[in-house]
Amino acid sequence: MTTKSPASVQHILPRKVVALVSGVTVKDRHPGLQLDKLSAPGKQEHQLAAVTRVCEAAGDERLLRELHTRRNKTLTYARASRFRATTTGPLTLHLARASALENAGLHLHPVYGFVCLPGSGLKGVARSYAETVWLPDQTDASASWNDIRTVFGWAPNSESAKSWRPPELEDADGSSAGAVAFHDAWPVTWPRLEPDIVNNHHSKYYAGDDEPGDWDEPTMAFFLSVRPGTTFDFAVSVRPGIDDSLRTLACTWLQAAIVHNGVGAKANAGYGRFRLENVVLPTVPDVARRVSTHTLKLVTPAFLAGAKRKREDCDLRPATLRGVLRWWWRTMHARHLDRESLRRLEAAIWGDTEAGGALALSIQGLGAVDPHQFGKKEIVRRHCHGERGLEYLAYGMDENKGRRWYLSSESWEATLTASRACIEGSRIEITADDVLKQGEAALWLLCRYGGVGSKARKGFGSLADVETKDITSVHDCKEIAAKIRGVARLRGAHGAVASSSLDDMLRRDLLTPWRDSWFSLSQLGGAIQRFASSNSHREHKRALGLPRKIHGPTSRPMRHQNSASHRPPKSLSVERGRRFAAPVHYHYARENDGTLTLRITAFPSPELPDDKTSRNVLNDIMSHLRKDIEQRTRRHSGQGSKQLAERTSPPITDEGRRHVPRVGEEVSATLLPQKTRKGGWKAVHDASGLQGPIQNTHDVPGDAAPGAGVSLIVQYANDRDIGFRWPLRSDQAGAPADRKTQPADNASRKPRRRTRQP
Repeated sequence: MTTKSPASVQHILPRKVVALVSGVTVKDRHPGLQLDKLSAPGKQEHQLAAVTRVCEAAGDERLLRELHTRRNKTLTYARASRFRATTTGPLTLHLARASALENAGLHLHPVYGFVCLPGSGLKGVARSYAETVWLPDQTDASASWNDIRTVFGWAPNSESAKSWRPPELEDADGSSAGAVAFHDAWPVTWPRLEPDIVNNHHSKYYAGDDEPGDWDEPTMAFFLSVRPGTTFDFAVSVRPGIDDSLRTLACTWLQAAIVHNGVGAKANAGYGRFRLENVVLPTVPDVARRVSTHTLKLVTPAFLAGAKRKREDCDLRPATLRGVLRWWWRTMHARHLDRESLRRLEAAIWGDTEAGGALALSIQGLGAVDPHQFGKKEIVRRHCHGERGLEYLAYGMDENKGRRWYLSSESWEATLTASRACIEGSRIEITADDVLKQGEAALWLLCRYGGVGSKARKGFGSLADVETKDITSVHDCKEIAAKIRGVARLRGAHGAVASSSLDDMLRRDLLTPWRDSWFSLSQLGGAIQRFASSNSHREHKRALGLPRKIHGPTSRPMRHQNSASHRPPKSLSVERGRRFAAPVHYHYARENDGTLTLRITAFPSPELPDDKTSRNVLNDIMSHLRKDIEQRTRRHSGQGSKQLAERTSPPITDEGRRHVPRVGEEVSATLLPQKTRKGGWKAVHDASGLQGPIQNTHDVPGDAAPGAGVSLIVQYANDRDIGFRWPLRSDQAGAPADRKTQPADNASRKPRRRTRQP
């Protein structure tokens, strides 16, 4: 007899089994049986329904209480040290365990069906922490290694023994069992499962078959996870006759491991992290790790969602943040590495399917999360004065199938933890400091130019700028990227990766007097819609990304057939024409006075439809937005455009080139009203529109004012970035004779009198 699953896949079961199963609701079923025996296999798009039904199995709370009573007696008799810890993010483990569903396994108690953490896994994470983090920080390596060997056991031929034992133990043989027992960690209350999702945007790239471009279709995979906020009971005991100090040491290792390293699958993406209850948080030794913590705060509303796209899903997930960080990280290295070199470096930093990377990320919410359901009509009426630009910008977020949920002003604490990395296939090691800088540079770029969640390229989900040591400009990010490529000895030997690159990025900042984020987004939407409507021919439409309605199917090849100068690599297949993300990113930043600045960045693409056309169209839309936003500021605030112009660069030429001054040249510049993150002065080069910091900002006179014309010396410059130095008295001897503008501090000097010759 057959039964049908939600995915319309049939089970072949005996009649008696069908009758028995049909008489029990999903809520009352054993979660393990529902997962392993009653879930039908199928494609990933159908797996969500099967995973959801497993989550509906509620379990028996009364049974768990009875089991805890029996367990407590056993642990008391064993004189176990116990502590409780609560998950700060989702938890998943044993994803690859054999089950009917693909990569959706979860460790469930084989008899009772609740999620628990197996003692073997806890012993493994504790040993990993002891060997890789605790041991390098000890002064007596031999005695410390003996403690590890006693606690966990010893097998001379194991890989761990070969890697970590001190030189004096090279000849040690024999084996022994560990003196400490790590018990399964049981949940205090029956843990609630929920469907989770991983959305792979570059599956062919990670498989080594393609490049990480914006033409890939996302591949969604659904799996099971435990809801954040679930408390588990941990226990560690020693065998008879063993010193109790080893139990305390093992307990400390386990606590540090679950807090700093995490437990289970996807630990580097923030899964499986815990916080301790009534226990002093163990610190990570600096000799093994580098840690930096940053506060992320929303500037504009963010459409965040998980697998179900419900209210409870609306939060910033670690996997979401990690994915966009990887995208911005690749912009630092594209155009400098070939595909294989980029993939090897990315695997070392961020991890791949073979091993975890050296950079881990965890997120913790700061305060309560308060999702709202998006209703564009109500928002337009309350915030946008009836203008409908928001409807264009947020298209698809208010569908009949269900309105999306969003967050408006929430904050999170993001922690980056870096360890040393090793490039696959070589013995080259990258220090933890260099690994951490890679993550911080990617985070700086994301918070300055990008966003999180759906419609992030349209200005939604913009995050406030983060303060990062030694990173104040795109130029700094490029230098950090160049340094690690040099350390890793990688370069684009077989052609650069065809992906978005900082070296090609076009930028423009537009200062607005607006403070309401919804109103600002609406004005941006109206300006973009006006440009799209006035440029309806195919060439311009393609340059703004696909799919779009362009006189025919969007699956047509995107090659510019008449261009003899553009010859894309043979690896670029015509299938890329099916989808292409927008090459323009809009980001709103909030200034100190509460007003919003619109930052526009664009990445020209040789596939939209060729490099020259793409660059020209992107420059056109930047020029259009400057004029359009300028008009809107006059109409809605009565403020003129002078302040806006001070923050705006002149258009780039069709060839994408600027007049770049020489290093050491004295140039005319204008002081800008905005400052660097450290409070230093910034200026714009009048001839090229390049903006950058004044590095010796302490030498700028105290009476200097924004908008003042000054002469500065170029410290560094290229066609994207510039840095200045304020002229000093020692520079006067070499100053050009035809200088138009003197530095502000020259105003107080007495002019030299010339002696008239007879």
